[in-house]
Amino acid sequence: MFVYAGIDEAGYGPLLGPLVVGRSVFVVPALAPDAPTPDLWRRLSKAVCKRISDRAGRIAVNDSKKLKTKASGLRHLEMGCLAFSGLLGDRPETLDRWLDLLGESTHHTLADLPWYQPTDDRPWQPLPTANTDGEAAIAGSMLSSCAQRIGVQLGGLGAAVVFEDRFNHMVAATRSKASVSFTFVAGHLLHVWEHFGQHHPTVVVDRQGGRTRYRDVLAQSFPDIQVDVIEETPTRSAYELSDSPGHARSMKVSFQVDAEEANLPVALASMVSKYTRELLMARLNGYFTSRVPELAPTAGYAKDGKRFLQELAPHLPQMGVNEAQLRRRA
Repeated sequence: MFVYAGIDEAGYGPLLGPLVVGRSVFVVPALAPDAPTPDLWRRLSKAVCKRISDRAGRIAVNDSKKLKTKASGLRHLEMGCLAFSGLLGDRPETLDRWLDLLGESTHHTLADLPWYQPTDDRPWQPLPTANTDGEAAIAGSMLSSCAQRIGVQLGGLGAAVVFEDRFNHMVAATRSKASVSFTFVAGHLLHVWEHFGQHHPTVVVDRQGGRTRYRDVLAQSFPDIQVDVIEETPTRSAYELSDSPGHARSMKVSFQVDAEEANLPVALASMVSKYTRELLMARLNGYFTSRVPELAPTAGYAKDGKRFLQELAPHLPQMGVNEAQLRRRA
């Protein structure tokens, strides 16, 4: 069978909110591991499409930046995320259940981050937030029928949610946001290796920044595994990981510029990451704007994040919040 995984992130650059690094894994049982990488948009074309304008009742799957618009908000991101999560057998009905599905248990980590922490008067958001239950159910049923009919399975979704306190601690220790992000990329690669390595998976990672050589960092993350270079070009860096003797397990990993444009698993990982971050940013904004009604919400990126912090600063002492808890390190 062909195992095809994608990894992408949301929230690498902002001043506020979490970094989220997502993963999706697909399985095509009828394809051999050495088959050409399948075009899952084409295979699932009865249920999914790339562009919002081409939907005609289908689910848009693409780079999250192309699906979240001023007009539609989270509608298309949410529809895709919840529909695909339904392929795993249980569509989450609240944010904490969504986080549980992604493998991110946050309940014990939020005591110092009250803007996320659930309380009796501020419970976790019910899902969906931008669609109706009926719309989400119809989309999920359509996708499930299509995937079953053409023989495509979802092997799993996952995300690492790196909250501000953990992010700042790791950046202080490594002095590198890129190193922090790669730590969680490597965690996803290890997950795919451990769960699917015997099936020789193909993993595609959306490449951030100018790095073109990953052999050494892969070797550090997989110290007992052989890492061979397939190619290293300005747009694609590809490697094969294998154990010994006999290469019972192997995995091809490529870091590609704009990987979500050509790889549906990367696009879905982008959507999962962005959707998760947006739901958590809604909690952050709700917490502070309820206490400072004149404060406008923020997406957390540089210019507007600074505005948000400047307007909020006079009110933080009475909330018992130190700005260093809230602001991410550069």
